[in-house]
Amino acid sequence: MTDRIDTHHLIIIPSVAVWKERDVFIFDRKFYDGVLQYVEQWPGKISCIMKTIAEPLPAFGLVHVREAELPFACRVLREDQLVERGHIRGAAIVLASGDAFDQLHVSALCRAEGVKCVYVIEYIPETRYQIASLGTSNPLLLLRRSLYLWRQEKKRVTAFELADGLQSNGTPAFDHYCGGKDKHLLYFDTRVSSANMISDGGLDRRIGSLDFGKPLRLAFSGRLIRMKGADHLLNVALRLKDAGMAFTLTIYGAGDLESEMKEFIGRHNLCGEVFLPGAVDFYSRLLPEIQANTDLFVCLHRQSDPSCTYLETLACGVPIVGYNNRAFAGLLARADIGWGAELNDIEGIAGRIAYLNEHRSEIAGRSANSIVFARQHGFETTFRNRIDHLRSCIG
Repeated sequence: MTDRIDTHHLIIIPSVAVWKERDVFIFDRKFYDGVLQYVEQWPGKISCIMKTIAEPLPAFGLVHVREAELPFACRVLREDQLVERGHIRGAAIVLASGDAFDQLHVSALCRAEGVKCVYVIEYIPETRYQIASLGTSNPLLLLRRSLYLWRQEKKRVTAFELADGLQSNGTPAFDHYCGGKDKHLLYFDTRVSSANMISDGGLDRRIGSLDFGKPLRLAFSGRLIRMKGADHLLNVALRLKDAGMAFTLTIYGAGDLESEMKEFIGRHNLCGEVFLPGAVDFYSRLLPEIQANTDLFVCLHRQSDPSCTYLETLACGVPIVGYNNRAFAGLLARADIGWGAELNDIEGIAGRIAYLNEHRSEIAGRSANSIVFARQHGFETTFRNRIDHLRSCIG
């Protein structure tokens, strides 16, 4: 180690990329808002090391900032360029992505430079294998991908052993990697600040309408892909209609299954029950509509990733009916905010919704529980806890 350590210099190495047009940085909005929390609360310099990509980022959910106006330093690497010792030299602590395969060497770099290292981890091996299985029908290709994932996991475990701390997004990663270790933080990812959560008055108005005998209002938001169970949503809707239940199901989002889902809706005459408004703005439309017009959120994720959808839905005071993947089951073990069924149990989900339609007081009770839990894990609180954790790792 040749450079003096800046005792308060934090370097963040995210898994998300950045796009640059001349002197303008184009960031993912969710990532940028998170870094601003560090800028506001961290007692020193903030730097990011990010990779650029060959193609521009998708046009939705971005923020454009001129380089001269950036509130933090940003070093841009090529897409194929690895982080090197010189990139982190002199920092006090590095926050790296444990999910990114090309960052598993960072803790060794930090150890060599005398810099503290904390990894952020979301996926567990089971989730990676689930994703590979859902996206691969060729058994030989699946075997090859699974072998690659197994080898990478061995590297990940070694990297974590060299690190000074872990921050786990969601219960699956926390339960899998914790092992009784110190400096391991559990948090729940969310974009919803306290100001954007449903108010007590808004919750009372929506719960009050449950008793009026109106059709039960169901919703989902997210990518319309099989991994998120978008195709199963329509099968649930069809079973509810065949059972004679009055309901609406609004499915927000876009994805590979969109045209297939529209065809299914038309073929099964679900146009009066199921609506596909597409991808809508998160703050100006999605949150207000979920808060005002949704009684139950149907979340049929087939893998165990800790989706921010869970906490963002609870911030609307809306309980969740979903598949008991490890992420949702972990939430249910900590708070009474919904109802679970086994993976791929479409009949079980439909049956639960039909039961709740006849027992709406149960929806009201768990709606109240949902906002209580969300307020304990809001955007500001979550980042304050994560920053306190980093400071404790520095000592």
